[in-house]
Amino acid sequence: MTTLRRARGYAPLEWSEESAELLGRIRTLARTMGEGHVAVFDLDGCLFDTRPRQVQIFRELASHRGFDALYRVGTEHFVDWSLRGTLANAGLSAEWIEAHAAEVRAWWERYFFTSEYVLFDHAMPGAAALVRAVHEAGVHCVYLTGRDETMRAGTEVALRRSGFPFDLPSTTLLVKPDFRTDDTTFKEGALEIVAAIGHVVLYLDNEPANVNVFRRRHPESLVVFVETDHSPKPIEPDPEIPWLRSFVAREV
Repeated sequence: MTTLRRARGYAPLEWSEESAELLGRIRTLARTMGEGHVAVFDLDGCLFDTRPRQVQIFRELASHRGFDALYRVGTEHFVDWSLRGTLANAGLSAEWIEAHAAEVRAWWERYFFTSEYVLFDHAMPGAAALVRAVHEAGVHCVYLTGRDETMRAGTEVALRRSGFPFDLPSTTLLVKPDFRTDDTTFKEGALEIVAAIGHVVLYLDNEPANVNVFRRRHPESLVVFVETDHSPKPIEPDPEIPWLRSFVAREV
């Protein structure tokens, strides 16, 4: 049997029998439950790969400031949310990183959390097909994201053009009203809104803190931890929560 690897970092095409079984379980759950039920999906690092957004930001800074070394940074160098770690993974020297990390961080923060730059994200392979299958089974699909209202317009465009069910009955996008609100605090509060839509049966997120909160609140639901990247908080997913590294249903 090909077993799912427990490791940090994106692996969008990493197929395994275990992940295929979990994806099948999700589809079966949706068909069984149907109308009156809700599935909740995170966006960044879950349905969408944010690494292309970050590469674009770095390359624009490289051009703007003549930082040619930044052109070395590719999607494969992002393992977690450590800026210094990403630059080191790309082969930049410790001296270069020490001299320029603050400027790179400021540039990144200026553009990463914007409606314009979310359009550089790529949908995770197979993610749109899975959400469509869940929606077509009659389950209400909620996109619950830590993005704020200023990022809504770009998020809506990205959902539409990547083939996710949106602007349709039984679809909802929930974003933070205020950028400063902690993501986990917002999502826990938003569960009251979600519960008013219907009985929640499925929740996918790539943050350990978020999946743990949801499992405590909805222990009867299928909660899935999507292992891509996540915050550096020293939190591990509940060991009872299944992991998913890829949305591809078969080897490609």
